[in-house]
Amino acid sequence: MKKILFLVAGVILFAAVNPAFSQSSDRDHPTPINSNEISGNVENNKDEHFYSFTAGPGELTITADIKGNKDSGTLSLAFELLDKNSASALLCCEGVQGDFGGTGREVSTVKLTKRQTVILHTTSNEGNGSGTFRFRFTGATLSGASAQTGGNIGVVENNRSSSRAANQITVPSRGTLLIRMKDGSTKEIDLSLVREISVQ
Repeated sequence: MKKILFLVAGVILFAAVNPAFSQSSDRDHPTPINSNEISGNVENNKDEHFYSFTAGPGELTITADIKGNKDSGTLSLAFELLDKNSASALLCCEGVQGDFGGTGREVSTVKLTKRQTVILHTTSNEGNGSGTFRFRFTGATLSGASAQTGGNIGVVENNRSSSRAANQITVPSRGTLLIRMKDGSTKEIDLSLVREISVQ
């Protein structure tokens, strides 16, 4: 158990200092996200991006926000939710738009029958608009409470830290902690059931 807790502490500290990574435009190698929110810059240049995360079972709600730059034209971003092979659409043909510096919001909900890996696929429309986007995932998501942000999507871990003096580890109050063991097995801990984690 002591080894598991040290492993948990190492994973948390690594996540806190993990450098920025690019948004993937490769359907077969989506950017993995482990948070309830992503944000970044967007331009109307028909760019496609793919993000993967685990969600379900139950209703997953995706809230998409967009804000156009003041001096740009209409900014729009289409999105859909695909299965893990990017072959079938679980949620199709959604979009959000902001006009001439304005903001836009679209809220979409999909019911997932099982826990699964899903792919968020975004496509910016052609035109002269530019600005920022934000996606938030609520409901049947296994993501943590941190946010991923930045021009190219970086990681910001707000609620995870370790205290060496008290030998205690602070983690988000909800989500699932996944621990991969040396033998290849995976241990899962529902953080909503955890009162305290400490290293003995």
